[in-house]
Amino acid sequence: MSGPEAATARAAGRPRGRAWLLALGVGVLVAILLANDVRAIFHALIEARFAIVPIVAAHLLVTMAAAQGWRVLLPRPQRPGFVTSFRLRLIKESVNGLLPVAQVGGDVVRARLAVGPHLPLRTSAASCLLDVLVGLACLAFFILAGLLAAAIVLSDPRLDRLAVQLAIAGGLVTLCVVAGERVGVLRLLDRITAKSEGALGRLSGFGAEMARLGVRKGPLAASALWHLASWVLGVLETWIALRALGAEAGLGQAFVLESLAQGVRAIGFAVPGALGVQEGGYLLICAALGVPAEQAVALSLIRRLRELALGLVGLGLWRFRTPELPPE
Repeated sequence: MSGPEAATARAAGRPRGRAWLLALGVGVLVAILLANDVRAIFHALIEARFAIVPIVAAHLLVTMAAAQGWRVLLPRPQRPGFVTSFRLRLIKESVNGLLPVAQVGGDVVRARLAVGPHLPLRTSAASCLLDVLVGLACLAFFILAGLLAAAIVLSDPRLDRLAVQLAIAGGLVTLCVVAGERVGVLRLLDRITAKSEGALGRLSGFGAEMARLGVRKGPLAASALWHLASWVLGVLETWIALRALGAEAGLGQAFVLESLAQGVRAIGFAVPGALGVQEGGYLLICAALGVPAEQAVALSLIRRLRELALGLVGLGLWRFRTPELPPE
């Protein structure tokens, strides 16, 4: 098969692969529902219906903190206003959560929408990638803290296996980042884009922009603090949902649940929306915390309802977006 034909075949195979993963996730989700008391699950959801407003409000705080974490990475002349940054973060989360893009398409969309008179594509893309890396580092710290807390207060062999899986996944990500730095991926990309035209040509100097933004220790530290704040605010969202479902859970249990659940979602990043993966993780972690299975599944479904509600808003903002606000 010739080069162009092989590329076409690979491009056609990617949507089919995502469709299979989506079908698998839906199948696992249905199996989990059928394996538990469906009536009790939906009764718990109905009882918690009035909590959806504070749950959404808590997640909006999460989104605001994460948006600020990206925003501070850019120098002030190129920095979008806070409202624009928040809107772009919401669009990113919506694309990643509701579309079959394996948790990466949202950053591509955000980078393109952020482009303006003072922010070229290469700088926008570099800042978005740097934001992802800072967010992943903070997520790894958050998960590690959750694992340490779980090791202190819980003794469940299933969580020990989960800890090993999270450690392996984190090690592989770290290895890929270090290997990429060693082989000079950014320098190689600079050489490729320098000889290209169109959208790829507009990324010329991407590696240099990453280096320029990455050496600014103050903004990096500020970004890390904002991202850590966003993960901690996620604990508040989980705690509100647990209390609404009638679970006798404190902030400590909510912290363990949120941190380990985020780790499970990270492992299942290839499955659209982590369908089935998230529900299985909630069942495992909640069982160790003493939360009944029906409440665990209902908790996951509440999160999906929140993702759907805000996701539709985000996709609407993407589809009917207004002109960019001026920078600060």
